[in-house]
Amino acid sequence: MRLLVIVAMLGVGLALGGCGGGGGGGGGSTPPPVAQNTQPISVNAGPDGIVNLAFISVTVCAPGSTTNCQTIDNIQVDTGSSGLRLLSSVLSPSLSLPQQVDGNGNPLVECIQFADGFSWGPVKAVDMQIAGEQAKSMAVQIIGDPAFPSIPADCSSSGPPENDVSTFGANGLLGIGLLLQDCGPACAQSTLPGFYYSCPQTGCVATQVALANQLQNPVGLFSVDNNGAVIELSSVPAGGAASATGSLIFGIGTQANNGLGSAKVLPTDPTGFIVTLFGGQTYTTSYIDSGSSLLFIGFNLYPQCTAAASGWYCPATTQNLSATLQGTTGSTSAAAFSIANADQLFAANPGFYAFDDLASPGGDPSLFAWGLPFFYGRNVYTAIETKQTPGGTGPYFAF
Repeated sequence: MRLLVIVAMLGVGLALGGCGGGGGGGGGSTPPPVAQNTQPISVNAGPDGIVNLAFISVTVCAPGSTTNCQTIDNIQVDTGSSGLRLLSSVLSPSLSLPQQVDGNGNPLVECIQFADGFSWGPVKAVDMQIAGEQAKSMAVQIIGDPAFPSIPADCSSSGPPENDVSTFGANGLLGIGLLLQDCGPACAQSTLPGFYYSCPQTGCVATQVALANQLQNPVGLFSVDNNGAVIELSSVPAGGAASATGSLIFGIGTQANNGLGSAKVLPTDPTGFIVTLFGGQTYTTSYIDSGSSLLFIGFNLYPQCTAAASGWYCPATTQNLSATLQGTTGSTSAAAFSIANADQLFAANPGFYAFDDLASPGGDPSLFAWGLPFFYGRNVYTAIETKQTPGGTGPYFAF
């Protein structure tokens, strides 16, 4: 299956009090100019005080317009999905984005199901700008649009709604994962409940959607730098930090700032999975996902937290560990990581939002999700399926 149903896991993040860390002021030398394919990333409190969410800003315009535009911040970066999703409540009504329709002229609406809930909203069209890149007339999901209040049961069955900023945890989601579309051939060839819906006045019913009409990976639509992306995040101390900064760089091997260097390429299977070898176990459903706020692994590897981070791992002492990630060609790369006592971390640092040592049971014995803690202090590459790169044809991860 595609990665859609196991993407961001936004609701698993922990809402904390306190002020999010920010950058300091100050004078001094002028910072160097940002490359045209580069967008700053910040891990901070965001709009709802959830740990380990990486945010950027995007600009969306009414299709064909260069003046009717809006820049939206606190958009989460997600390498585990494809497509741009925006919360209806943060959009300016003046944009008047055109509704996308099916072959019978009925509104097209999408459901995205997470591990702990779902988001529902119509598919509309935008022109998107980010850094020096553009994606024109791109399908986008508008989550929580009040014009579509009736939600089919086969969408809402995955859990509570995440249709506003407080439950979604961000103003939107930028999916820049391995795949060209958010559902792909499965939704083009079959009617799958829990994905796309045709919504005439008589009610919404699941429907097939051609590849070209699905939400697209925005990077794949760029005229250049369109074969993948690199996330660079600063390291954080063992006890965490108020915030972290970094860059989202578009393209792999297309400019001087996005070469693979010594990164090891790990090709994935067609659905985007690799293998992780850890603790004598083989995790076949393994992936690298900036949209997951934790490492998700195993069932009862360590004692679970009972306070603020209830259900997460809380070992008595920090576990300093290592695993091997393996691609479909047999290529491997070792990764060191840590799992700390989340309750102790949060109690000692109530204003911190960036942690590289948080983990939780995965809920599936084959699952190892390398969430945002994996990204700190690394350059992580995500190459899009069918796209050519100096490291071979995507899909692959590299670090």
